[in-house]
Amino acid sequence: MSEITNEKVEEITEKLQYIGLDLNNIPDFLINTDTMDFRPERTYSDKTFKVYKYIPINDIQIVITKANKDDSIQDKYNNASLIKKYLIPETEEDMLKYADFIKMLKNTDIYDIEDIAKEQEKMSISEPFKVKYNKDYLWEIYYSQYTNKYFMLVCTENTNYSTLFYTLREKIKNRDVNKMIYVPISYMDYSRELLGKDDFKDLEKYIWQFTKEWPMIYEVYDKNGNKSIQICGKTIVYEKLESIYKIVLNSRDNAVKFFKLIKALFILKTEFPHDYNFEVQISSEGGIEFIYNTKIVNYENIANFVRDEYRKKSETLRIIKKEEKILKEVLNNLKKIEEEQEKEYLLKQNQVATYMKCKKTFFGRVRYFFKGKIKEESEKTTVTESKIELDEEDKQQIYEKDFYTIEDLTNICKELNDILTNVKNIRMDKRALEIKNNQLKVKIKNATQFIKNIENHKKNIFEFWRFANKDNQLVLETGSIEKTEEEEKVENKEEYFDYIEDIEEIGIKIDKKQREILTKEETDTVYLVKARILDLVNAIRRKNQYNFTSDLENIKNDLRSIQLLFGAENYDIFGNSIGDKTRIDTLGSKKHREKRKDEYRILDINEETDIESFLFKLQERIKILDNIFNKNSLGIRLKIYLASNEPINIKGYGIFKINPENALNKIGDENVVGLYSIHLYPNSPAVALSNIIYYDNFNKTLPIGMDIEDEVLLDLEKINIELKRQKLFRMNIKIDDFNIKTRTICAYEYEVKGNI
Repeated sequence: MSEITNEKVEEITEKLQYIGLDLNNIPDFLINTDTMDFRPERTYSDKTFKVYKYIPINDIQIVITKANKDDSIQDKYNNASLIKKYLIPETEEDMLKYADFIKMLKNTDIYDIEDIAKEQEKMSISEPFKVKYNKDYLWEIYYSQYTNKYFMLVCTENTNYSTLFYTLREKIKNRDVNKMIYVPISYMDYSRELLGKDDFKDLEKYIWQFTKEWPMIYEVYDKNGNKSIQICGKTIVYEKLESIYKIVLNSRDNAVKFFKLIKALFILKTEFPHDYNFEVQISSEGGIEFIYNTKIVNYENIANFVRDEYRKKSETLRIIKKEEKILKEVLNNLKKIEEEQEKEYLLKQNQVATYMKCKKTFFGRVRYFFKGKIKEESEKTTVTESKIELDEEDKQQIYEKDFYTIEDLTNICKELNDILTNVKNIRMDKRALEIKNNQLKVKIKNATQFIKNIENHKKNIFEFWRFANKDNQLVLETGSIEKTEEEEKVENKEEYFDYIEDIEEIGIKIDKKQREILTKEETDTVYLVKARILDLVNAIRRKNQYNFTSDLENIKNDLRSIQLLFGAENYDIFGNSIGDKTRIDTLGSKKHREKRKDEYRILDINEETDIESFLFKLQERIKILDNIFNKNSLGIRLKIYLASNEPINIKGYGIFKINPENALNKIGDENVVGLYSIHLYPNSPAVALSNIIYYDNFNKTLPIGMDIEDEVLLDLEKINIELKRQKLFRMNIKIDDFNIKTRTICAYEYEVKGNI
């Protein structure tokens, strides 16, 4: 203690006064504490928080241990002592603990304690939307079921003790008030009162199957001790747009219902992925719901869903079984025809062979004529295709029960899939036999013709085979095979763009191209449209009523305020773009010495500029834009997005985002938002707002890419767009840690016509 300076003593005294702790008069509740009794389970290994509770701060014992937070619970517990040992030094060992307490206090900032207080004040109203919260890891509170008490374990080897001194302060201030704090409980598993132990693991797996993001599942206790299961996570809601969600199951009945629903859908989705592909969307309450064929499937209608699906499958099964029976009969008949035609062809082949032997002498030919011909006529058979008549057996199978289970549905799906596979194979066999029988029919026809004119044939049996097969060609019938997206990319030789994975690479490619194609005047014009004159040039293009005089005066006022407005006789000695070459800026983590463009200098407005000359300048910029869109394209296929509460206007210019999430972030608090997308082709006229649009590159140090905005400027009059698809979905927008806003998005997807 002798090494502590007066300044440090004052600092410690100030902190003790802030906490309300008098080391010479320790409160009784810190002295008269019961012996702690906690028996950690050796098999418990999960260090994540599963349980969050509102608990009275006065019910928390404070225990300090000579350990590190990452040490095992057994080591921390074995070295733990009640806080009174650190406040009232009675032995030499206690003096060391007292010194540790003073050290912890010295290393704690009052502002950190106040941050904890502000956070808990917010959570006194409601728990955070995501249940867990910032710096929840600073809390290490355990529950002892043997003493039915909570205790706070503070490790002296930590670097942050704000939760310790916040708890001390609140316990001292609120001895007579039942103040509750919201904290995670360490080393505590789910109570299993709402769901069983294995159900939680299964629930995580089931949800992942639909959202493709692993959820976080918590058990949350409110101020009255009522528990709920709260599931937080993310899911894809549209293309690659993600939304957070939260499912609250506040009773065993609700938890069991949700578990049964998602388990049933999981079984159907995993066992029959081609039949049952359930889409996930955000519900109006901010959770998730499951869509099948545009209809919501929930626990209330799952029984009807299973019944309806069973009846559909059973009817399809009945039809397919009937088709299978017909196909089998047809196949058997084709096999009989094949056998008869094979016999007939072999008979004719034998006739030719016999004739070849007999034709060497006159008597042999006579003998062949009387015997062979008679034999041919006697053995020749006529084959006709029998008609298949089916009894109305085929009375509809009755699959009527009062209640259908998932097992019933999966069984009939398996049976149906097996029969469909068999029918597919029979169809292939039938087609193969039809081709073969047609070939045999042609061969028999040719063989008959050969025999009729056998006297004119002077060659051997090989001549017969060639003649019989002369009209048969091997024809390979090809079906339509769906190409994968990767195969289409290779075949079309077009670059596809992924705004999440490829933005850096594509930005570099576009910026390089635009530096080669666009002049400085053209890049200045694009920058000017982005920075200042988009509404002005659109008003001119659309011939809208617009107060250009007011805009001109606003520009002049802005220039006066920054002292950039010169008279016609004055000029800027520095010019528009030359800057201090020693100045270093950073763009996209790369350093450069370029100066950002200034829209006011590009506009070239002075005190003498009147409305006529101002409009003339705008018209000149429109001409420059026309020239840009006549020669510039992005060279890649990509979708661009515009979020707006107004319908898309095809007359004029529009600035679109490459990332739809960035487009939606531009919208205010509206509950319903339109999201318009246009699928551009490589040669669609467009300009990306790459680095060269925002900066001149006089010093040749400007980084290549799109490091400022992910935006694209379009002249909508130069492309012919057609609405292809519409979709309605919801997104949860985070307002703060405690509140979200569920927004409805109306997506309109456009394609460029006649532009490949």
